[in-house]
Formats: sequence, C-alpha cells, structure tokens
Amino acid sequence: MDYKVDFHTHTIFSDGGSTPEELIDDAVVGEVKALALTDHDNIEGIYEVSRLAKENNIDFLNGIEISALYKDGRIIHILGIGIDLDNAQFLKAYIEMKEARHESVSNILSIINKQGISIDIEQLKEKSFRKYLDRYDVYKYFIENKICETAQGIWDKYLDPIPYGEKELFKVEDAIRVIKEAGGISFLAHYNKHMGFAGLNNEKIEEEIRYLVSLGLDGVERYYPFHSEEDYKFLDYLINKYNLMISGGTDYHGKNRLDIKIGSGKDNNLIIPYEVYTNIIKILEQRKF
Repeated sequence: MDYKVDFHTHTIFSDGGSTPEELIDDAVVGEVKALALTDHDNIEGIYEVSRLAKENNIDFLNGIEISALYKDGRIIHILGIGIDLDNAQFLKAYIEMKEARHESVSNILSIINKQGISIDIEQLKEKSFRKYLDRYDVYKYFIENKICETAQGIWDKYLDPIPYGEKELFKVEDAIRVIKEAGGISFLAHYNKHMGFAGLNNEKIEEEIRYLVSLGLDGVERYYPFHSEEDYKFLDYLINKYNLMISGGTDYHGKNRLDIKIGSGKDNNLIIPYEVYTNIIKILEQRKF
C-alpha cells in the first residue's frame, strides 16, 4: 500500500510549533493515513489529536517520547507507541515526573537569570495551557521573544546544560517497564543523535542495544529523515540479529522545523511502509490479552 504513516510527531504540548489542529491539517495535506503523537514527556495533546484524527479518517496511536536517564548520565529517547493513558502504573510514574519538573522551573529561571535573561514564572503560568510547567515552557518563551537565533540553540546554550533534578527523568529501565505495563511498544528513537548514542562506534552501540533489549526494549526507529544509507544498513543488521520491531517517523515539529514535512521527511526522503503500522497494530492487539 502507498499510504503514508508517521509515528514520531510533536505539537505545542512539548517543543513542536503546531497546535493539534495544525498537526492534523498538515497530516491531511500530506496524505498521511496513520500517525502517532509522541510529544516529549507529555500526553496532554493526545486527546484532542485523537479526536481530530478520527474526524479526518486518520488512524491514530497514542504515544509519548520519554527522555530516559541512561548510563553515565547520558539521556536517550524512548518512544512508547500504543500506550493506555488510563493505566495506573504509567500514570503514577508520569505524574511523579511531571510534578518534579514543575517544581524545578524556579531553579531553571534562576540559572538563566544569571545569564542576563529575566523570566517571570507567573508569565509562564499565564501562557501555559498545560497542568504542569517544565523547561518546554521556558523554551517557548525564548521562541516567542526571539531570544536565540535557532530553536536548537536554545537547548544547546541555555536548557541542556542545566542538569535534571531527582525524579525529573525516568530511568531507562523504568521507561521501558511503564510503556509495557501500559500495553504499549517501546522503540529507541534516533539511535545515533545526541539524545541517543552519538559519539559511540557501531560495536559499542550494538552493545548498548543488546543491553536495552535485555531490559525489554521492543524495537528501534528504523525510518528517520536524517539516517544515512550506512545507518540503515547498520539498523537492518541489528533488527535481524536481535529480532527487533520497526517503527519510523519524521520527528515533525511543524513551524519549529520547517524543513521536515509530516509523512515525507526532508525533501520527500522518507517512505515508511504501511506494514510498519499493521505490524504495530498486530502486537498491540496481542498485548491486550
């Protein structure tokens, strides 16, 4: 089938530039048949996107991209696809993380203030449409006030250097566990980016993937707009050797990443087979029982 699918997308509920309505509008224009919303460490946009997807005859999967604490302080991103948002274990861990991040915002603003940028937390609260504040609200302030030249520069210069506090990050084993407890499928996102295993050679990356599989990781994000042919060859080797499931997505951020189009990537360089979706659905159905 030639249907377009995309299982890595973001909205204004994390660091994306699109509202739920704009995400679905772009999906309709891009002829996307199935998608997942995977906002960073947030599920609040899922309800609205799910409703709009249904209205537009788009198959929808609940999702999240969890920032997970790995070895030696490294942070990797784990996609949870098909999660049950009402699962008690998932919600307990999720709310604990969100509350810890909410409490950390004052400290983040204090550190940024020492760099000459004064942000009033009350201003963030007034503009936020989410229950909990976190560093994504600070990121949006930078975007709206054009304080930094690039979106990535905000993270590189101001936010990423600020360490996460206790309970603000899932440990990787907990991220994989709660996804599974919520009936979802766990995938390692963009394996060779900074929030992945950038800087490691393939032999070391394989060792880390093998460890993640031992923790219960289900699969890898094979299709990604910034993967090279060599990346695909290496991923296929890992997928075959460790019997990994496959996911894929554009990492769509709407107007915050204009070179990436939902369902097709960068300059139409991404074609995700529809079978990726049907295989995910098959496993999700099995996990219901």
